[in-house]
Formats: sequence, C-alpha cells, structure tokens
Amino acid sequence: MQPDRTVRLLIVDDHELVRDGIRARLESENELEIIGEAEDGRQAVSLVEQLQPDLVMLDINMPEMNGLDAVEEIRARELPCNILMLSLYDNTEYVRRAMALGTNGYLLKDVSQSEMAKAIKIAAGGGFYISESLALSLEDLGESNDPYHLTDREREILVAIANGKLNKQIAGELNISVRTVESHRSAIRQKTGGGNAAGLTRIAAKLGLT
Repeated sequence: MQPDRTVRLLIVDDHELVRDGIRARLESENELEIIGEAEDGRQAVSLVEQLQPDLVMLDINMPEMNGLDAVEEIRARELPCNILMLSLYDNTEYVRRAMALGTNGYLLKDVSQSEMAKAIKIAAGGGFYISESLALSLEDLGESNDPYHLTDREREILVAIANGKLNKQIAGELNISVRTVESHRSAIRQKTGGGNAAGLTRIAAKLGLT
C-alpha cells in the first residue's frame, strides 16, 4: 500500500461470516478502505466495473461464477484493479492458474492477521504474494522461480516487453527478425496466459524480472 493514499478494497466471498471476519481483521488498517462486498464471481465482476476498487480479495469456490473465472472476465474486460486470491485450498494447480491469469497473489484463509495485511500491501502495490506455506510447497516442486517454464530467450523478450519496447526494437537489440520476436511473444502468451503488454508486464514483475 502506498502510504500517501488509501487503498480501496472489494471483498468477495460467498460466506458472510468470512467477509465479516476479514473486515474485523482489517479494521485497524488505516490506509485501507473496504468499499464493498460480493458473494459470487458474477457479482464481483459487476462491482469491479461499478466501484473501480484498487484491489479485489477474491475467493475461488463460489456459486454462479467461481473466482478464477471471475478473474478471467475481469482481465478480459481490462478492468484496472489488482487481484488477490483467497482460498481454503493449497492446491498448486489453483496457484498456477491464478498466476497465469495475472493475479497479484494467492492467500490461504488461515493466515495470520499480520500476513494478510502484508499480502494486501504487496498486492495493492502491484507486486505478487503467495502464502508462506504455499511458497514452500512450490519450492519443493521446483517451481518457485518460474512456474511457466520460459526459455532464456523468452525471458529476455518478456523483460523487453515489460520495458515498453516494440517488436521492431526488440528484434534490433537481440539481432533477430521481427517474425522471430512475434513467435516468441506468442509462445510467452500461451505459457503464461498473459494477453496484452500490460498483462505480460505484470507477469514479468511477478517473476522478479523488472
């Protein structure tokens, strides 16, 4: 969270008790304003459009539209908000998909108040946070550095995209053809799920490349 501004948060969970618990945990955070609540993914997408929050804390398993599908819809509409997934499940497949969709983190519901506040600050600032216990699981699977399995060349091009460079510029700097850059860029999108340059820039930041 930026110290000079209040972060506007939307809480999304199908259980009122959980939403109340999150509110209670965060009430002492002076730089945070909870501007709304949603109880399913479809309502979440609608409220993101209406309220334009800085950060959405989004559950995964919900009726009408689950959290991951809601993320996909929010990103497809290019709604400008950061997203922090919140779940009971430490399923690495969920984590992989959440990352591929361009979220800003994956937080387990049983985390401490201090860890929740830390995750919100990082995600609201555009960074990426994974619950400490999940991060250890991903390390055990050898996925902590790059869950997308990008090649060295793809990582080079991803950094260049994140730095705002166009395909022609990238081709000149790497001494390859524009068509080759386009081919690598397409492969990066397929592996990461990142669509436009903004989405790829978020992924580069999550991988610590920028």
